[in-house]
Amino acid sequence: MSHTIVEKPVDLYVPKSRQLIQLAESVPYIVQSGVLALRRPYGAKVITSGIARWGFSLAFLLENAAEHSPNRTAIIDDLGEISYRVLRIRARRFAAGLANLGVVEGDKVGIIARNSRVTPITLAALAYLGVSPMIMNPMSSPAQLDRIIRSYGAKALVVDAAYVGQLRDLGLPIIIGYHDDEDPAPADLSTMEQIIDAAPLNPIVAEKPTRMPTVIMSSGTTGLPKGIVRGVPKTPQVLASILPKIPWRLHGVIQQHASLFHAWGWLNLNLVWATKSTMIVHRYFDGKQATDDFLNYEVTGIISAAIFLKDFEEEYGLRDIDSQTHLRKAKQLRFIASSGNAIPPVLVHALNRRFGNVVCNFYGSTEHGPIATASANELAADPDRAGTIARGIRVKIFREDGTEAATNEVGMVYSCNSESMVGYLSPTDEATVKDHMLGTGDLGFIDDQGFLHVRSRYDDMVIKGGENVYPRELEEFLHTLDDIHDAYVRGIRGEIMSELNAYVVRAQGSTIDEDSLRKIVADNLAQHNIPDNIIWLDKLPRNDAGKVIPRELL
Repeated sequence: MSHTIVEKPVDLYVPKSRQLIQLAESVPYIVQSGVLALRRPYGAKVITSGIARWGFSLAFLLENAAEHSPNRTAIIDDLGEISYRVLRIRARRFAAGLANLGVVEGDKVGIIARNSRVTPITLAALAYLGVSPMIMNPMSSPAQLDRIIRSYGAKALVVDAAYVGQLRDLGLPIIIGYHDDEDPAPADLSTMEQIIDAAPLNPIVAEKPTRMPTVIMSSGTTGLPKGIVRGVPKTPQVLASILPKIPWRLHGVIQQHASLFHAWGWLNLNLVWATKSTMIVHRYFDGKQATDDFLNYEVTGIISAAIFLKDFEEEYGLRDIDSQTHLRKAKQLRFIASSGNAIPPVLVHALNRRFGNVVCNFYGSTEHGPIATASANELAADPDRAGTIARGIRVKIFREDGTEAATNEVGMVYSCNSESMVGYLSPTDEATVKDHMLGTGDLGFIDDQGFLHVRSRYDDMVIKGGENVYPRELEEFLHTLDDIHDAYVRGIRGEIMSELNAYVVRAQGSTIDEDSLRKIVADNLAQHNIPDNIIWLDKLPRNDAGKVIPRELL
């Protein structure tokens, strides 16, 4: 049984015929990836009974992985390693412990945690109970977290010790997730380990719990994060938009830079468990740590964002790695999947030169789910591509007057699929809907080969000298310059005149100034791409998905 917690569901529509075609097209790739891999006698029965019991929730994915590969390492994190067998036991016992605290089917439980086993264990436990997880960004301000929890409600909170703070004032049961010597668990609060250890060794979990949706907070880069409600998939058809382009395989070793509290990280946790793979995560991204992990483990895939990949590529290039080791690591690596913000072409080429054509692009959002995906060869041929659109995903480009744009014509991107959001948790949050599709807030076009290209956020495009100016063009050029370590370009619309602001971080040792930078831009791009204002920064304010936070810019 499924359930919704949304007062105002979004009116989205994908024809059943397209969904059935997508499901049929997904089957060969699902088989190839190992999602339906059978090992033990009655393996097919285990899968079918598991789906009937839990649907395609994280409870089913964990149960199936633990049945198929019990001794395989599921997670490598700052606490060490944990197998699928132990992970399942601890998730089941945590579910029993939460039930003892009064958490019941239909409740919501908040999660405020950085990357570690804490979030996966909690998500699985809540799926066993039929409880909605409410995944929050730990980098939200205390005031934001307070308002989110008071507005949306929660029966209990699972919180890393570093973020307990004023949450004590909410009067809710608080369970400490990750804690260490630097951020110890408060003596008066129970830890996840204590809750698990106090639970029965072999707890009985609900026979067929309600399939409660997951609530993921939006990035909140422009205001208070919205509670986005995503349902439990009814079929694995959504994989047809990913697996043909990103080569997931059984028993991979996945280095996950993406945060589990963002939709990109959450999606890939599902894929890791579906393929019975090992996931490497750390609480904080560090280019040196990422390079160490890549060299120390048999990494087959990297889930990341452009800003992290830039640091990883630069650090890898500084290492004294013998050619034999490098060739072996490059051969093992099947893919680097980037999402969250556009990956600059210069970075695509740099990574591909180093590891072969492995860089893929995923374009989607918390609200939409998958929209378009580009394979490594497609992205290598044209790094401007967001990707192609799978059969079961609707995408249209609209002009400002509401009519549909022609091929190669830039307009506003709208999309939906069977796994798009049910709606917002708050009835006061409104979605932009046209023709039963959600607006992405992006400007883009579909070319004559069927590839979606994204130009910029709609709010960032400005008109200068009668020309439509997309900040991304200047931003990508700045990333090619040796004098520039990082850059972000933003269009500012004015009543009379519009401006293009460039926020720039100099490379170490660089002394480039405004006049020199403007001349370089003028020599290489059109006049309307020359920035009106250049703001020099020591570091761009980015969230854990790698996205720049505009409200924190000067």
